[in-house]
Amino acid sequence: MKITIGLPSRGRPAGLLSVLKAFDALASGEHEVTYAVIVDDDDYNILESANWAFVDAIPAGTVMRIGTGKEGLHKRFNEAMLAYPADIYSQATDDLYPLTYHWDNILVKAAEKAPAFSWVECSDPNNHTCFAVTHQWLEAVGRFYPEWFPFWFADTWIAEVYSMAFNEPPVSVRQLQMGGKRGATTGMHNLQFWVEFFIATRKIRVEEAKRVAVAFGNTPAVWDCDPPTVRFKEIDAWQLSHIEEYEKKFNANQGEPSARYKVAYEKAQQWMEDR
Repeated sequence: MKITIGLPSRGRPAGLLSVLKAFDALASGEHEVTYAVIVDDDDYNILESANWAFVDAIPAGTVMRIGTGKEGLHKRFNEAMLAYPADIYSQATDDLYPLTYHWDNILVKAAEKAPAFSWVECSDPNNHTCFAVTHQWLEAVGRFYPEWFPFWFADTWIAEVYSMAFNEPPVSVRQLQMGGKRGATTGMHNLQFWVEFFIATRKIRVEEAKRVAVAFGNTPAVWDCDPPTVRFKEIDAWQLSHIEEYEKKFNANQGEPSARYKVAYEKAQQWMEDR
């Protein structure tokens, strides 16, 4: 089986290398794995380290995807997945380490049972933070991640689409574990707007869920009596009531927003005005 791991990284060359080594050391070697490392062209910490003074330590199958910091990270992630077609695609980060021996075999077994699922992040086991999807899921949706958001939300987007398509939440595979000291969430500004935008875009997720349901022989008829726009209202209200808490916890609204953030914000604002 072919597996593509998307690994965005920014300013953490040591973390990036150690995560790559951990994946390689714990893989069974029975599958063809591509590690698509996504970095910015101004991230000299990584680019200079990866010339790579440690080139003999970099796992086979590692490819560098270098792009401008103005481009949306999820857009570049999606492009990397399409550039390296596989049977299974998975996200990784430069501050979380795979803790599972022969994780690739377990990915393959999990993909036989579900078209989308997540690893268990040991420090946040109740949330879906690192998704894996099959090629069939990718074809049904058209890409891995939604390309709207400069932080958060993308994993929740996949979880909602899955829940609506199959009338049950996606599974976090207990045997697939990741752990590590998470780096801080960066670039969070105007969280109120982004939560409201996420809620407003649910109609897009409904259409994606219909395509997924059809692709996997399911039916969305249950929505006639249980519309997803109603089903998630309680969650929406809870999230909106915790904006201030989130912003304080994650040090939101610090400094000037990045160029990447500004592009995403303008795009989202325009969508809200045009809807």
